[in-house]
Amino acid sequence: MKCPKHAETVLSEKIVKLFPEIFKRKLESPDLSDAAQDTESLKEPALEYEENAEADLVIRNARLFGENGTRDIAVSGGIVTRVGSRGDIEPVTGQATRIVDAEGNSVLPGFTDSHLHLSVAMKRRRGLNAGEIRTREEFRKKLRDFASRKSEEKVLYIFNLHYQDDPVIPSDKCRSFLDSIVEDRPLLVFAHDLHTVWANSRALDIAGLLREMPPYPPLAEELELEEKIVLGADKKPSGELREPEVGYFVTGPVQARFPVSIEESLEDLEAVCAELASHGITGVHNMALAQPAEDLSFLLLLIELEQKGRLPIRVCTSFSSIADEHMLEDVYRAYLVRKALARARRGEMTAAELHEYILDHLVNNGNNRHPSLLKASREDEKVASHPRIKDILDSSRHVFRTIEKTYLAPHGERGNPHRSEELPENISPRVKIRCDTVKIFMDGVVEKNTAYRLDKKPEEGIPEFSRKELEQLVMFADKLGMQVAAHSIGDASVRSMLDAIYRTREKNAEFDEARGHRIPHRIEHIELCRKEDIPRFGKEKVVTSMQPLHERPPVTLWHEMVPRNEWDTAFAWKDVLEERAVLVFGSDWPIVSCDVMEGIHHAVTREPWTDTGKHQALSLTQALEAYTYFPALTEYSGGIKGSISAGRIADLVILSEDISSLAENSPDGHWIRTTICDGKIVYDRNGSG
Repeated sequence: MKCPKHAETVLSEKIVKLFPEIFKRKLESPDLSDAAQDTESLKEPALEYEENAEADLVIRNARLFGENGTRDIAVSGGIVTRVGSRGDIEPVTGQATRIVDAEGNSVLPGFTDSHLHLSVAMKRRRGLNAGEIRTREEFRKKLRDFASRKSEEKVLYIFNLHYQDDPVIPSDKCRSFLDSIVEDRPLLVFAHDLHTVWANSRALDIAGLLREMPPYPPLAEELELEEKIVLGADKKPSGELREPEVGYFVTGPVQARFPVSIEESLEDLEAVCAELASHGITGVHNMALAQPAEDLSFLLLLIELEQKGRLPIRVCTSFSSIADEHMLEDVYRAYLVRKALARARRGEMTAAELHEYILDHLVNNGNNRHPSLLKASREDEKVASHPRIKDILDSSRHVFRTIEKTYLAPHGERGNPHRSEELPENISPRVKIRCDTVKIFMDGVVEKNTAYRLDKKPEEGIPEFSRKELEQLVMFADKLGMQVAAHSIGDASVRSMLDAIYRTREKNAEFDEARGHRIPHRIEHIELCRKEDIPRFGKEKVVTSMQPLHERPPVTLWHEMVPRNEWDTAFAWKDVLEERAVLVFGSDWPIVSCDVMEGIHHAVTREPWTDTGKHQALSLTQALEAYTYFPALTEYSGGIKGSISAGRIADLVILSEDISSLAENSPDGHWIRTTICDGKIVYDRNGSG
């Protein structure tokens, strides 16, 4: 299951679709198509280092992949300075040098997870994982224990509860069942697929929903969502709310009433990054979920965590662009913020100034949809005279205020943390945070029949971007040097993005020539793809971003909904590599496990789905490159990371085994011994980091 968009964004989009005469997309207004192009090269230059500098760290007896025997590795100032024999390394080994013995086990470049969602992982960190719970009594016991341990928490969150034939939470008596376990605090339980939320009475009361229905909330009636609010025998909501946008009627107000503090968010972000480091991950590509305010808020957290020396891994994050009249503004804002971060890296802007610049974008542009509607209702006679404008404004205002309290208020009320003398005045010039990517959704998922497919009539609202809109967005982003990453599950969605990139390459060829490289636009997931489209990934230099653990053999609901004649090119890892594509692997964590060793093992041991099916399993080399070398290329860092040699960033992982045996041995969770990021040990299984 892929991580869905934020529920507040889904609600906003439903309002747009319901009132097209008001929310008509105006691609020409505002017109940003003439914004100055940016042809600056984005490639990271070679690192300067002193080969003879005394090493901070030396790794001995390292088995490098594809080489015979073992080598020693010297690291100084976060850079690999020498790789060679003991005699080669001894001259730079001093009394202060830390020695780590790999004991003949594999030492690899640090892994990069090229598709995950840190903000979702942060939210889940303080909750109870109910993934293993199967019975009502087990749920009752674990929830009571959890509530007792978390007595200071103002809201209790439970995640990953699976649907059962005999439901763990009774649908019509949900509220009373949950109240019998936790009554004094709001309690929210999320299904594993995030499409159902169960709430207790306290949570429903905070949301203003603890009353007889009908009448239903005006927004639910306007959007015809009434049936997704399950009622109990007393005609009040039972507590079961179906689909994310309906769940948001409760989760939104609860989150707004009890927003997570910045200090808690920093702690959560640090903890989830540390968890990733324990899997040998030294870098991630964080994918936005269609909530621009959250994207800006998250970047503020990242920068502060780095300034405090508490960011253990590298993060390439992204910004959302939503399919409406503001989509080009989304792209332009992302570009401006990226440029500001680059200026700060060069010392042209202090950390405090950078914080205020991003906060200003968060205040004024992070949620500009409602102010635009409000302005139109005052200035446009047709909009003002619409018979349902009051309900539309009330609904839009509700979403706007919830977003404001959840993302903006915690930063705005706190002050500028970088004014403190305890933090460095300037951002480090060594890149640890990047934000080069605009993330969009083209479609949904196969299982919910919202994937954009060539063999099916699309659902209403799919694809999210029309051909004209998609081309304009990709061309505009490319002109500014911004990478576009498109969530594309269905084959029609994939083809649409390939077409848009092809036309962009043609039209913007002069910009590529001036930069000296193409912008590595990305397509995410690619579960379905027609055979004739596979060669286009390599030809157009399109980053092919896939997740090994999303592939699963028949028979699941996915296979029931996709005809067998399309199975051979589903999750086509091998095919795209044979066409010289740039293949990067990720996890979609926390929806799916972020265990890289498990992902590699699955990639190299995958079996065809039928006796005559095509083999899509990768070689060990190909799977490793999808987690190391190729992600570095997508970050413009192919010359300084992704492999182990002098002059490369010291992002390394030491295993407790020889990686060559992974194809035969199923990973047991104990393969990662030590993780090193920027020359510093950020995880050590023995606790000596």
